[in-house]
Amino acid sequence: MEFDAARELVRLGEVRPGGIGILSEKTLHATLKWWLDEDPTHHEQPLPCGSVADIFDGERVTEIQTANFSAFRSKLVRLLEQYPVTVVHPLVRRKWLRWVDPETGETTQPKRSPRTGSFTDAGKELIYILPCLTHPNLTVRLVLLDVEEHRLADGWGNGGKRGSHRAERYPLALADTLTLRCPADYGALVPTGLPTPFTAAQFGKAARLQGRKLSGTLKMLLSLGVLTREKCGNEYRYTMS
Repeated sequence: MEFDAARELVRLGEVRPGGIGILSEKTLHATLKWWLDEDPTHHEQPLPCGSVADIFDGERVTEIQTANFSAFRSKLVRLLEQYPVTVVHPLVRRKWLRWVDPETGETTQPKRSPRTGSFTDAGKELIYILPCLTHPNLTVRLVLLDVEEHRLADGWGNGGKRGSHRAERYPLALADTLTLRCPADYGALVPTGLPTPFTAAQFGKAARLQGRKLSGTLKMLLSLGVLTREKCGNEYRYTMS
């Protein structure tokens, strides 16, 4: 199914975005599911291993994973033992934000976030399934989207924005996709325009990552052989393999 057709199908309520295993971000999850496979008999299928697949067409399992890859890892390991698996990970390219009054349901006008996302953002989640990334049964498909995010103004300070909760994300457009099947494919997660060699700080600035997210992404790329590094004084310098 075309992405826009799937988005409209869910937006108009012609299919229910809820279901087994869909506990949050229901609209985004449902849109991706119908875009990937328009046959509803393939959706939310129980498997003999005890897991429920987002999509199972009789041969391949497709799992839509928005976040929390650390909790997903054990399920993925079980699935890879028996099936070819595609993990679909949506990423946000551009975001418009609406604030929702938790008492009245009234929403503000959408405001564009200044941050722009990229495929590199996937590294902070993929590090949690690093041992699986070279498994011959695994394909990772990254999906870059424009979305409208609705947040409940149920926190404290600044009109309830601090400590607020995300209510829903509505996909607006499909920007791009990237399929990762072998270690060499992960070179696409390295930001462009880096010097040769480059430091962790330079990578972090280009990828807008820091702390554990930065170190985890570099560890993943080193482990996959995408990067090599050498110690220069008190810091490491990285180069593309």
